[in-house]
Amino acid sequence: MKEYRINDKWILDRVSSQSTSFSQWIENLMKTVEDSIEELDPEQLKALKKNKEFSSLKNLDKEIARAQRDIGKMGNVGGLLNKMGSNISNWVAKTIEKELEGTESELEELDFDIGMITGQQKSLSSALYDVSQDRGIESKGLLYLIKALPDLEAFLYSTSVQKYYRDHTEHALRVAVLGDFLLEQDLGQGTLSGVISDLTGLDNNLLKDKYWWVAGLIHDIGYPLGKMTTAVNFSLVNQLLKCYPTLDLEFWPFEISLSWKGNQEEYLNIIEDGLSKEARALIREGVGFNKFNKISQKSHVYLRTEEGHPEFNYQSILNLDHGVISALSLLNGLGTPDEIKNNEEYEGYIMTAKAIALHNFKAQLKEYTFDSHALAFFLMLIDELQEWGRPIPIQVRDTYFTTEIKKVTLVDDILLNLDEFSWLLQFKNEKAKELMKFNFNSFSKEKKKTFGRLDRGESFSKTTINLQDLKISKGIKKKGQILDQSTIVI
Repeated sequence: MKEYRINDKWILDRVSSQSTSFSQWIENLMKTVEDSIEELDPEQLKALKKNKEFSSLKNLDKEIARAQRDIGKMGNVGGLLNKMGSNISNWVAKTIEKELEGTESELEELDFDIGMITGQQKSLSSALYDVSQDRGIESKGLLYLIKALPDLEAFLYSTSVQKYYRDHTEHALRVAVLGDFLLEQDLGQGTLSGVISDLTGLDNNLLKDKYWWVAGLIHDIGYPLGKMTTAVNFSLVNQLLKCYPTLDLEFWPFEISLSWKGNQEEYLNIIEDGLSKEARALIREGVGFNKFNKISQKSHVYLRTEEGHPEFNYQSILNLDHGVISALSLLNGLGTPDEIKNNEEYEGYIMTAKAIALHNFKAQLKEYTFDSHALAFFLMLIDELQEWGRPIPIQVRDTYFTTEIKKVTLVDDILLNLDEFSWLLQFKNEKAKELMKFNFNSFSKEKKKTFGRLDRGESFSKTTINLQDLKISKGIKKKGQILDQSTIVI
């Protein structure tokens, strides 16, 4: 039975195995850790080197070298991660720090700052640039946008959009790496990449080494733009109303959307070509096509009352969809509409853009069948499975006067039984569940609804997703009591 525990360390190991530069980064990082400990306490370093966990992590580069293979160039998608790395490198530091905490050494007694140490090293984003080289994205405009994503994401986190915003930078990397792994697997009809290649007509190598990575890494790139109106109007305006209850206030709602005064509709036509009438209607709705001039232009007045100001709940006529925005960003980055349509080499990227544009709609579309739109199906499946390690910002009042934003994660890993192609998600972080008032039944219903969009057709393996709500005992063995569970079958 082939079983895998998919978590951030697994992702890190897999990325490392595909990049000399990345493994060199790991080696340099571990050397700096050793040097820092030696300066503080040489005896501790000797004890640490004897520890199996630390040795395993330290020798990761040697293990990687033995397993390395030439998977081609990943392209400027890597530059894509240049600024994403500011978030991702924190994740790497935490992964390494967790390994150090698991050792028998008494590092906690040392003045040891892993964050400071990792901050002095080559950034993960630079290493991932090499991993991703030549995998498809070469547009300077698109790369610039991706570099800015973590700053935009930090803004959305700080505003706590609708009190629930999850990361989309680390998530994109996890989706890309997990999908890359699954494309190599034989689920009964040959490798999954081969099956998708046969169904779509895409070259197998290009599918795995370029098109999938582009789909995985940038499928959520439009999220900040899609949520910016909400971020400003819901969070910032309401904070101001709370801060100034004794003042009369007047303001204009903030709105931002795509412009259709240039040739952007031509890119939209490329995405829509060949799709169903229902899908095309959702795509137009998802970009607010020609709706911006219909937005009501009137101010909102809030006069002070004894109870303060009521909550501002702005309802925009625009409902931007980050999937369609991401797809447009990709096509705009490739060239002019004529260049894209007249270049056979771009057919794979057009199909990738269609998959990205379709992945977020909640409707039941015929495009969600594996046999007819394999890449869209696959992206949606992996996107929904990637639940581990995703931080959720929770506002917690730490004193009478101040409120702290805490990030909690509900799932630490996901278990994959490859023989049965079954997945197990266990919710066992009691503190996280309590802080966010987690409702397992509501979560299960939502997951059944999202996975229920997918039709595996005749060519994709039966897929089972098991969800479990656990309560972990405080004993030494820390056994889990199943409070509730749910099974989803595709």
